[in-house]
Amino acid sequence: MSRPRPRRVVQLAGVAAAALLAGLLPGTDSAATGAADGVSLAYTCQFGAGQDPQDISVGIKQTYPSNGVVGKPIQPGDLTLTVGIPRAAVTALVPAEADTLGGSADMKANVTQGTSRTVAVWPDLTAQPTTVAGSGDLDLVFTGKVPGVSVTAGGDLVFAAGDLDLTLHPQAATSTPTDPATPTPDPSTGDGSGTSGAGSDSSGTSADTAAATAADGSGSTTAADPADGAGSGALTDITGLCAAKASQDISLATVTVPGTGDPTSGTGAPTSPTGTAGTPSGSASSSPSAGSPADGTRSSIVPLDTPPRSGVTSCGAAPKGELDPSRLPVPPAGAIVLPPAGFVYPDVILCGYFTGFSNVNKLSGAMIVNDPRGKPGLATLNSNRRLALNTSENYYEVDSLLGIELPSSHSTFLSFGFVPITADVDFVADGPMTVVSSGYPSQGIPQITVVGGYQDLRISNVKVNGVSMHLGAGCHTTRPLNVVLTGRQDEGLPGDDGRPDYTIASGGPLVDDNLVIPPFTGCVTPGGDNLNSLFTASLSGPGNTLNFVQAPLCSMDGTTPENCDQPDIPLPQLPVRAGSTK
Repeated sequence: MSRPRPRRVVQLAGVAAAALLAGLLPGTDSAATGAADGVSLAYTCQFGAGQDPQDISVGIKQTYPSNGVVGKPIQPGDLTLTVGIPRAAVTALVPAEADTLGGSADMKANVTQGTSRTVAVWPDLTAQPTTVAGSGDLDLVFTGKVPGVSVTAGGDLVFAAGDLDLTLHPQAATSTPTDPATPTPDPSTGDGSGTSGAGSDSSGTSADTAAATAADGSGSTTAADPADGAGSGALTDITGLCAAKASQDISLATVTVPGTGDPTSGTGAPTSPTGTAGTPSGSASSSPSAGSPADGTRSSIVPLDTPPRSGVTSCGAAPKGELDPSRLPVPPAGAIVLPPAGFVYPDVILCGYFTGFSNVNKLSGAMIVNDPRGKPGLATLNSNRRLALNTSENYYEVDSLLGIELPSSHSTFLSFGFVPITADVDFVADGPMTVVSSGYPSQGIPQITVVGGYQDLRISNVKVNGVSMHLGAGCHTTRPLNVVLTGRQDEGLPGDDGRPDYTIASGGPLVDDNLVIPPFTGCVTPGGDNLNSLFTASLSGPGNTLNFVQAPLCSMDGTTPENCDQPDIPLPQLPVRAGSTK
């Protein structure tokens, strides 16, 4: 017969489960992961009155969470549409003088749960121009972020492809070549891409092209302002409404929503976009066994706008302090370093939001940091603290200071499948972060931005099954975390990594793919139990990651007012897959 375990051992077992959280096990905020093989569907499009219908193929690639929670956002991943236009349709639709063809699109998704259904609109998908010349079919790749939905009851939630509003943008070669002069970098944003020489405007038409509306209603041409100089050769847009052909399975995915649910329970890894549920029409069966709410109530499906509004319209004070010398690269020989000794540049204040996931290697789990659905902290950049230039080697570097105060991250999960555990995790900045941006994309040199600084990791408010473990606020890492976030701008350059670009001004993905969590100290209960080793064993070590997305920065001095009057400073969406910037 075994002896009963001492009360202290039982308590330590509960705290051990709490340590497995340290806030960072998968819970409501689990990062979506998984492959997205995509589906391929046949569509028919009507381009303008009197035009013959045209058949196209539509490849849909997207990830979904495998399960959701009643009353919480259910968020599909970024959408990639590959629209295949047969060569015969290209010949029939696109003017002979067109050299490239781009596009924009809005897609509708049919979302059903039992007898409830709605149509979610996935707007503002864009495709970069591709060359028209050739004899084969033409593929346009549309990408964009999509809003999620929310439901009021449990039951399988089925997403299916709907109609596609398609606009094609043909463009002829420019009539006047651009000035090949070396671009001038813009130090106000730290974006080394520079500006091209005068001569054309990519959004206009040549000055001698009159605005016109096609007689068949297929689109319109916008004439350039004569003051813009020679136009870029934009031709009449081609618009069409496309619908999926009958007798094919248009299901995209099925998301399981258990019961009325505990709003703090988690979502898991995404299913394949070729979800198994759903009928060929894209509507779930109305029988209780196939998608009806689990508790028998009729659900409401609510499309959500995304991203949410920040409600913030001003940047606040500029971060103060000194650039970290250990994070500054050594400029090449002969470089000019500014400002000169004894001189300090005036503050150049930019601000914006970033949000993302913290992933812990030992736990294979993730936690949202700076949740856009809560009260996220605003990052403020004091730009142009130091410049380093060497024009003979096309070297251009801008160094800045970044200040950020992150709110507590709160996470909940079920230990052993039934014990609810919660904790707060805080990243406390140890001074401003140093931002180094160097490179010259317009000269074929990728721009690399490194954001480096120190953050103290603190764990508090740990509760097991609602019972506080009374750790207090003294449980933290023995030294601050050395955070090194990296972003890259290399689109179209040799060695392009194929991932979304990052620049300080426009934002994008920032990743630290080897964050080391130091040992813990100060993790002592009122009864004197020292839990430092337990937390260290559960959390500390290398191979952890931070995966953030930064929104475009806003400037209060009017240099980038488009990012300040929407009517507030924009919030970014969370990364779709933690551990990746794809």
